[in-house]
Amino acid sequence: MEDSKFLRALNLQPNSIPPVWFMRQAGRYLPEYQKIRKNYSNFLDMCKQPKTCAELAMQPIERFDLDASILFSDILTIPDALNLGLAFYEGEGPKFSNPISSPDDIKKLIPFDINNLGYVFKAVEETKNLLPNDIPLIGFCGSPWTLAAYSIEGGGSKNFNKTKKFMREYPNELQNFLEILSSACFDYLKQQVLSGVNTLQIFDSWADLLSDNELERFSLKYTRMLAELLKKDPVTADIPIILFEKSPNKKVEDLVFKEITCVSLYWQEDIERISKNLIGLFAIQGNLDPKVLLRSDESIWQETKRICNVMKEYPGFIFNLGHGITPDIDPNKVQVMIDAIRQ
Repeated sequence: MEDSKFLRALNLQPNSIPPVWFMRQAGRYLPEYQKIRKNYSNFLDMCKQPKTCAELAMQPIERFDLDASILFSDILTIPDALNLGLAFYEGEGPKFSNPISSPDDIKKLIPFDINNLGYVFKAVEETKNLLPNDIPLIGFCGSPWTLAAYSIEGGGSKNFNKTKKFMREYPNELQNFLEILSSACFDYLKQQVLSGVNTLQIFDSWADLLSDNELERFSLKYTRMLAELLKKDPVTADIPIILFEKSPNKKVEDLVFKEITCVSLYWQEDIERISKNLIGLFAIQGNLDPKVLLRSDESIWQETKRICNVMKEYPGFIFNLGHGITPDIDPNKVQVMIDAIRQ
């Protein structure tokens, strides 16, 4: 894959035009996605169909000629494999019927068995079969902290009060759970690599729930543990790792660590300041506010060009959104963004 602009950027090599892909690029904003989604009553059922996942992963590649593909799956596959009773309800998001409500629930967890997630690895193989040879495939997982937050809360939440209460009352038991999740994430990502992914991204989607000290104690410690396991294993040692921290209560420059290759920036982060501090050390991915894609073509063009101009001398820049694309965005507006990047 020497001709992949995306992999060149991860290796801190210059590109005349930055590579582009975006988080949640296969999803509800695409009419071709909606057509397939109608065939499944439960989102998770769709995620368990490898051929369907491969088809969905290919949709944005075919429509926009993007520089990287990402596995079509969900970050909550690991809690599902731990028998927490995951289901997705239309308009409500994920719900767990057996959430972690007490330390006893952690003790009673079934051991993580990678074979329970065979459908994910099959989806990797099916997607690789369809992808052009020069388009890398990104595998991923949720960070241990993000998986724990969902598992304790029992689903998504605005404030995660149940999770925060658990963290205050049972910090040691929570850390035991985070170790279990770190180990499961390692096995899961390693098997994705064995199945064919070229890069890994760790999504710390609930970093913003934690204070500076809590972020270190309950999130970054375990994300680093996971990255260290990946770098020590011969199967995954050379695979680039991208880290996405959503709105952390800590400067990005202070939370990066040597095992990661690239930092993916939330849209509120100051890409200009961060790039000056990280040049030559890490690739940077980001970070257009997805809401910009709801504006006029001229505004999209200006904001996209602003980021490209700030980053034009940065070896290792990958254009991306600063969060996942939302269902209310017109695919034609995405094309305006891509044209602005490439022209």
